[in-house]
Amino acid sequence: LISILYCLPAIQGLVVNQSDVIGWKGMAQSSIEFKEKYGYLPLWTNSLFGGMPAYQVFLESKYNITVAILHSAFIGFLPSPAGLFFLSCIGMYTLCCVIGLRSWIGIFGAVAYAFSSYSPILAEVGHTTKLAAMGYMPAILAAFILLTQKKYVLGFTLTLLFTTLQLYQNHIQITYYTILLLFIAALLFAIKAIKEKQFKHLGLVAILSILAGGISGAGYSVMLLPLNEYAKETMRGGRSELTLNKEKNDKTKGGLDKEYAFSWSYGIAESLTFIVPAAKGGSSNAGELGESPKVIEAMQEVGLPENAIQYFFPYMSPYWGDQPSTSGPVYFGAIIILLSVVGFFIIRNWHLGWIAGGALLGILLAWGNNFSAFNYFLFDYLPLYSKFRAPSMGLVITQVCFALLSAMALEKVIYSDISYKDWLKKLRPAGIAIGILVLIMIGSYTMADFKGKKDKDVKESVAQALAQGYAQGQQPSAQITQKATADATTIIGGLTKDRQSMFGSDLLRSIIFLVLGLGLIFLSIRKKMNPIYLSILFIVVALIDLLGVDSRYLNKSKFIAEDELLGSAFTPNNADLEILKDTGYYRVFDQTENFTNDSRSAYFHNSIGGYHPAKLALYQDLIENQIAKNNMQVLNMLNTKYVIISNPQTRQPMALPNPEALGPVWFVKSIKTVNNANEEMSALDNFSPKDTAIVDKREISKLKETIAFDSTAFIRLVENRNDYIQYESKSTTDQIAVFSEIYYPHGWRATIDGKETPIARVNYLLRGLAIPSGNHKIEFEFKPSSISKGETLSLVIGIISWIVLLAGLYWEFVRKKKSVLA
Repeated sequence: LISILYCLPAIQGLVVNQSDVIGWKGMAQSSIEFKEKYGYLPLWTNSLFGGMPAYQVFLESKYNITVAILHSAFIGFLPSPAGLFFLSCIGMYTLCCVIGLRSWIGIFGAVAYAFSSYSPILAEVGHTTKLAAMGYMPAILAAFILLTQKKYVLGFTLTLLFTTLQLYQNHIQITYYTILLLFIAALLFAIKAIKEKQFKHLGLVAILSILAGGISGAGYSVMLLPLNEYAKETMRGGRSELTLNKEKNDKTKGGLDKEYAFSWSYGIAESLTFIVPAAKGGSSNAGELGESPKVIEAMQEVGLPENAIQYFFPYMSPYWGDQPSTSGPVYFGAIIILLSVVGFFIIRNWHLGWIAGGALLGILLAWGNNFSAFNYFLFDYLPLYSKFRAPSMGLVITQVCFALLSAMALEKVIYSDISYKDWLKKLRPAGIAIGILVLIMIGSYTMADFKGKKDKDVKESVAQALAQGYAQGQQPSAQITQKATADATTIIGGLTKDRQSMFGSDLLRSIIFLVLGLGLIFLSIRKKMNPIYLSILFIVVALIDLLGVDSRYLNKSKFIAEDELLGSAFTPNNADLEILKDTGYYRVFDQTENFTNDSRSAYFHNSIGGYHPAKLALYQDLIENQIAKNNMQVLNMLNTKYVIISNPQTRQPMALPNPEALGPVWFVKSIKTVNNANEEMSALDNFSPKDTAIVDKREISKLKETIAFDSTAFIRLVENRNDYIQYESKSTTDQIAVFSEIYYPHGWRATIDGKETPIARVNYLLRGLAIPSGNHKIEFEFKPSSISKGETLSLVIGIISWIVLLAGLYWEFVRKKKSVLA
């Protein structure tokens, strides 16, 4: 009911205006159109980053025999995001029940987990797979705890079910965090079992847990096998061998570079947002400053006209924390933090160890490069951890732990048969800790300067723009520059006042909720009210607290009609319409967008840009070292036939033809052999791709080193159907052909007149073939064996999973029936 009421517009048929959903639509559109034409989804897409495996964007399994189809039931058959909040509620409620908490207390825990601010922020930006995976996180923990309680059949069945469901949400990083928390819980349980000499029980729990997890992983082979293959070639797999312009300590073997991976590290002081949401200003969205912010008053004070104010205001970020930007703070709730602190002092069972350890681990992971001694060590040595980025995401572990611990503390406070005086003694340490926390909150406010890392750059940009405006097209004088700088200082000063006001307002708000929480705790230990009524009071106060912050980021204004969502994002502009008149095969470079983080162009064209969280490493190298420099020869070899720029007169997108684009394929006159990746990339700085192919010496065996030039030779594209490409060639001598297609070593097979021939990597990331003299039919087919193996394995395991699930449920039904009759 809470999920439905909070997301009522979704029930009424509206959708959230989610940037990531729009991004996915842009990436997937060409595959969708392909299916409409040919009846199946392609495994390769040409629409983004010059070409990449399409199954990383949109995949349909040949067989759908998996227990993961029950996902719709677990989201209550509700539309997104209502169903995802419901899922998180169900997951945490299940965990609370398994721990042994009463129903109303479980509802409190569910609310605390599902409506922590990170969840609605994810829903608002469109990280729906992450939010769905988070929903199953506490459910998996619950299933494991059932095993520790010797409920082997139910525990094994539910571990298999919930792990499969989480894996099929396809957010491996959340699954990784789930495993970390499970490992801590397993470690604490092992210590307990060894102390109690329950070795057989410990062995059974270990075997059944690993078996259930293994079956679930095998059931997801349809995605895991090709993902494992693909990951090796991406930025996350450490595929790049380049060391140009990179510090040695930044490289990680088999993973991301540290600088990139740790960009979104939560600040140590920023952790205060757990209890004061605007402690670092909230989000980076200027709209959060309110209707009449001080920064606008400052702009009016320096005499800026309304149009200038509208121009500058979006750059005024409320956020002043350590991250480059943020969609909002991680706020757990004042009541939840209060009860969690109490829980640390009053809970005395083995669960406290893994809950406290998990909460601390999540915080330490989130600090990222702000606690580099710990996190860089893990990044280098913890298996697979170097594949992931955005350390701040580690706080999902803490979110689970605080929600559960606060519920356990509430159960103890409301239902424990302890005298009022004894309670006062028990709560004294917690009271001292809360007092210290409040002093830290107040001290942080009084000592803060409310200045962000980007303020200096923003101030300089504003001053420069003001100086140009004041000079009215002339060269700004020293006096004008001085005035512009002073005015920019005034404007940033107004912004810091807004941040101070936001922090102060939320500080007071959190203190009020802490006082309310303390009042309810004392009311509980006095035993003057029905425990159920007290539970409901705690739920209501926690909801008011959490939803008050949540609604800053996900509210009715964020919902729009579905056709409006896609229509506004994918309306073709004049440049698109002009380019679409060309029915040939080519690529487009859209310089009017952030071409490495925007898929709008990929919706309409085969783009050299796009959006994907795990780009091929070789392509990322090319972006950083060549495309970023606008190297036209590299653009030519990528068959970039059109460049979209902003028209200087109209400020509208316009298409510039590039007549030098080399087309889909060509014969070269010579080969230049290099020794390593650095030399190969450097050679691209100054070469003619039309005449010369640059080849790493490790690839030269796939080609002929000498070429006899034939002026009459030709090679042309006959058909490009994503997974299947056909060319024809004619020459009187042996030739080397360079194809403007991205090299990918897994799944592509080339044949000449039906005979397989090796594909060489040339020009750092293109494909090259040795073509013999004569007339030939050349074919490329993309058929990764990992896909077919994964589909077969997923089918077999899917059948086994259904048998296990139905047998387990039947076993439990019979057992319950017998216990009732007994």
